[in-house]
Amino acid sequence: MTEAATLRCPSCGASVAPEAVECGHCHVTLHPVRCPWCFDWTFMEARDCTRCGSHAEPSARKVTCPSCREPLSTRKLGNASLSGCVRCAGVWADAASFKTICSDRETQAAYLGDGSLLAGPPISDPQASPIVYRPCAVCAELMNRFNFANCSGVILDSCRPHGVWFDPDELRRIVAFIRGGGLDIAREKERHNLELERRRFEHAAGAPERRASDLESPIPDSIGSARDLLRFLFDK
Repeated sequence: MTEAATLRCPSCGASVAPEAVECGHCHVTLHPVRCPWCFDWTFMEARDCTRCGSHAEPSARKVTCPSCREPLSTRKLGNASLSGCVRCAGVWADAASFKTICSDRETQAAYLGDGSLLAGPPISDPQASPIVYRPCAVCAELMNRFNFANCSGVILDSCRPHGVWFDPDELRRIVAFIRGGGLDIAREKERHNLELERRRFEHAAGAPERRASDLESPIPDSIGSARDLLRFLFDK
């Protein structure tokens, strides 16, 4: 594990301790947060994270932690933005950013890069606590729960128009699942299940069996398509 970079006051540049709420040199008030990209300490006022280089990004709308109901700190890296909760270490990704993370290998590599998850936030265990339907970080409507790609084993909370909430360590697990070929496995399972369903339907209807490739309607390939990935995930 790589040592964390030195934290500096965003006002005067003096070295400050993690979780400091005031600079000992210029006495400016500080708001320590965990960077949602690398989970190193930074300050809400700091433009760049000293560990991963993500940029502080003012949110166009108020984003609140679905678990703690505290304001989230948003930071951008490349074409994706993530918002993190300093209290519970959960992470919010808006719909467009989640699509980027799922489809762009450079963004995935940035998230899993050297120094990521420095403190190793506590791993969530969905089986250890009762099922809770959380409010969306943007609109506060209760989100849907789904097993990512139907076979990842990671249960996520999603709001169709706004984004996805990740409990501690869930985003890392999703990125590792994708980079390990998980979506290809999911696609093949979807093809297999669709073929079985069509065979059952044709048998019940007394029609001759046909291969899935012979049918007029092509087999959905939304799992493997970056363009349709969010639609596949949210249209459950």
